[in-house]
Amino acid sequence: MFKAFVLVRNLKEDVEVLDLGEFRISVVGLRFKYLREVFSSVDVNHDDWVLEKSYAQLPLGPPGSPVGGIPSDIEDILLLLRLYKAGDISFIKQAIVQPSGNVLVQFPYRAMNDLNSYSLLRFEIESGECQSWKAFADRIRESQSWSSDWFAAAKRFFLSGGAKPFNPKWDDVDRIVDYATALESTLVPEKDYNTRRVSRRAAALIAPDDPGEAAAIVRFLRRFYDIRSRIVHGSALGDENREWLFESCSEVELRVRQILVAAVQGLPSGEDNRRVALAGLYDPTDEDRGTSAFERFREIKTVAVRKDIAGKIAHLASE
Repeated sequence: MFKAFVLVRNLKEDVEVLDLGEFRISVVGLRFKYLREVFSSVDVNHDDWVLEKSYAQLPLGPPGSPVGGIPSDIEDILLLLRLYKAGDISFIKQAIVQPSGNVLVQFPYRAMNDLNSYSLLRFEIESGECQSWKAFADRIRESQSWSSDWFAAAKRFFLSGGAKPFNPKWDDVDRIVDYATALESTLVPEKDYNTRRVSRRAAALIAPDDPGEAAAIVRFLRRFYDIRSRIVHGSALGDENREWLFESCSEVELRVRQILVAAVQGLPSGEDNRRVALAGLYDPTDEDRGTSAFERFREIKTVAVRKDIAGKIAHLASE
């Protein structure tokens, strides 16, 4: 029997032991000395939580791995918990006890680390949610695109973003970049009109029959992407954007989750079929492309170049 132990933080619940069927999460309490030995670390406290899961058979994993696919399974549990509801539940450390008693401790990496150990946005779950959690987890795992390449990329960046602290008042907003990348991995296999495609396709996925809600999603994601662009291009965030991020923190977490959940359930796994489905949700019109081309043309400052390009366009239009 293999057994996985995961040190968990930023969890808020109404009992000391939470049994979620395939695994349980309990307060470290008086076991802190034992668990410090398991994790080979003194950074295990009385009020931390520990997730425990036993494996009678190893899940499939990389060839030659002494623990099979246990690390991937644990990461999937972290993903499902974060998708289930907003909250910065964090997996800090992972240790796997082999049947021989030998303990293998995983090194920190982008999804599992202590960067966001003590977030103010804690993950709240009650003991009575076991069935709703199981139904949600089963539904997502059975989704058509759960094992797709595009969702694997989205998962990577979503978990990476959630493992980072989020404090707009101190410009600690790298999470926004990771979240935006997760959305692009999901909704934009093309190379252009990213903001327009993400916002409108997300709205069509989440609120296909609610124009008011769809418009609100588009407005929100445009602002979200404007801030993302400022971050990656080195511009100052500014007080107004900091305040907006601070006030919109809950909506950021909600919308990103809504989009990923709707996409993994509703979009095909194959790349060609996904492109067709996404284009069916929204694709730039010829008017959109014409407006974009005109704006780019207006940016040309050299008169000779403007005349040359205008002539080429006129020739092309007459064909």
